Amino acid sequence: MSGDTLFAVAITLTEWRSLLGYGEIRFARRRVQEIHVPPTAKELDRLFSWGPTTVLGDGNDVLVIELSDAWLHNARRHPAQPSELVMITADVVIAHHTVGPDFHAYLLGDAEPEGLQLSQGRYEEPWTMWVANQEKVRDLAAAKEMLRVFSLNTDLSRKRQDGYTWHDLIRLARNSKTSIKPSPKHMEDLLRSVRGISDAVAGVHATVAFDLAANVEWIRARLKKDPFAKKSTRVLIEAGLDAGQSIPWSRSGSECQPVADALTHLVEKFPRAYTSETTPQMVGATVRVIMVAKEDGKVDPIDVPSIIALLAKSGTDESARTLCVALSGALGPLMSRRLTKALSSANMTQLN
Repeated sequence: MSGDTLFAVAITLTEWRSLLGYGEIRFARRRVQEIHVPPTAKELDRLFSWGPTTVLGDGNDVLVIELSDAWLHNARRHPAQPSELVMITADVVIAHHTVGPDFHAYLLGDAEPEGLQLSQGRYEEPWTMWVANQEKVRDLAAAKEMLRVFSLNTDLSRKRQDGYTWHDLIRLARNSKTSIKPSPKHMEDLLRSVRGISDAVAGVHATVAFDLAANVEWIRARLKKDPFAKKSTRVLIEAGLDAGQSIPWSRSGSECQPVADALTHLVEKFPRAYTSETTPQMVGATVRVIMVAKEDGKVDPIDVPSIIALLAKSGTDESARTLCVALSGALGPLMSRRLTKALSSANMTQLN
C-alpha cells in the first residue's frame, strides 16, 4: 500500500488454492490494479474485468488479494514472456478478501488451516454491482442477436417511447414479479400478467380462439373491466370463441372471421387497453411465446419465425422488436443464443 492507494488483483479459487498450496501463482502483470482507498467505480470495474472468466456471479470462485508495494520488484519473470508474465509468492500478499458473506463462510475452510485471516466487506458491494452490469451486457447482447436474425435492428442502449429501457423489458419477461414503474405502462402490465392470462386460457391454447381469449383476460388485467358485462360484446366474444375452438392454431395463421370481428370490437370498446405496439395480435403472441419460454426453457425454432412474421404483417415492426427482446429475456442469454443459432441455420425465406 502506498499512501492512499493499494495494489489488488482478482483471482479464481483455483489460483488462490495454488497460492496457498504451492506458495506462488502465475499471472499477467496487467491484472494487478492500483486502486484508491476507497476505490473508484472505474477502478473496481477494471479490477474484476481483468480477472479470468468464471461462471458469472459465482463468488465462490472469485477472491481479491492485495499485494505489497514491492510485489513487482520481488516477482519472478516467467520465461514464456518475461515482460508480461510474472510469478508472485505468498509473502507479497498482505490481505485476502472474499466478495460475499456466503462465500466467506465457504472459503474459511481453506484459510483457517493455513493460518490466514480471510477478510470480507471491502469488495462485496462492488462485486455485486459488477456482476449486475455484466449480466445486463450479456442480456442485451443476446437480445441484439435475436433482433439481427429477423433484420429488426434496434439501438438497445436508447430508451423506448414508453420511457422504459430495453433491459427493463428483459427483466420483466424473465421475472413477472419485477416492478419498474408505480403506474405500469402497457408492456410492463402485459409481461407481468402473462402467467395469469396463460392459466386462464389454457383450454384453448391449441386453437384459433386463443388470441381472443387472451385479449379478454388482458382487458380484465389492464382495465379491471369485464368484457362480458355488456350483452352486445358478450355475444360477439362467445361467437368468436365457439368458432375459434373448432379451428386448430397453425403457424401459417389460420383465419376465423368471428374471432377477427370480436377482436376488432374489443379494440373499439376498450381502446385504453391497446397502443400502436400492444395490439390484440401482440397480446396473443406475447402470452403464447413468453409462457412457453418460461415454462419449457425453450421454444420451437419453427414457431418463432412464423409468429414474428405474422406479428409484423398485422401491426408494425415495433411489436415484432419488442417480442424478440422479451423472448430473449424470458429464455435467458444462454438459451436465447441457442435459439438464435437454430434460427440462423433455418430457412428464413418464410418471413418474406
